[in-house]
Amino acid sequence: MISNLNFTAIDVETANRSISSICQVGAVRVIEGRVHSCFSTLVNPEARFSSFNTRIHGIGPMEVEESPTFDDIFFELFDWLGDSVVVSHTYFDRTALDGASRKYGLPIVPVTWLDSVAIARRAWPEKRANGGYSLGKLAADLGISFRHHDALEDARAAAAVVLYACLETGKDVGDWIAECGRHRVA
Repeated sequence: MISNLNFTAIDVETANRSISSICQVGAVRVIEGRVHSCFSTLVNPEARFSSFNTRIHGIGPMEVEESPTFDDIFFELFDWLGDSVVVSHTYFDRTALDGASRKYGLPIVPVTWLDSVAIARRAWPEKRANGGYSLGKLAADLGISFRHHDALEDARAAAAVVLYACLETGKDVGDWIAECGRHRVA
């Protein structure tokens, strides 16, 4: 029996190449290996949208016109995260959240981060030569269906990747933190 399967997976989408241009946030809290709750919101990035990004995620200026800005959701999001270990698929989401926090003069929240790619590389080293560790590739290999480039759906998929890795290896979240976690100190 794996004891610690508690964490929150998070994903963001951005309006353009600027890492701080978050236009959607999605998060999934996992408690005892099951999805417990979700957080999802569109965000007005107060920045232009590139056609490239809009083609990827389908979010444009009209979709976020009445949405809160990142500084409006910051405290709600990080209160919701609480003291959870936070999982993202690659460092992109962590960097985007840090960038948006800096843009609005907000603190960088001290959490322990886990990268689901780092976990996947250790759980399934053979996948490196077999198409890699993109979220889409891992999800297809593991039979996870999701709508890619929707922040909540991507967060669900990243959570599922971590749960599959835990079940397959017998390691829990604490073990993965010891192997590949990133700690933040306030």
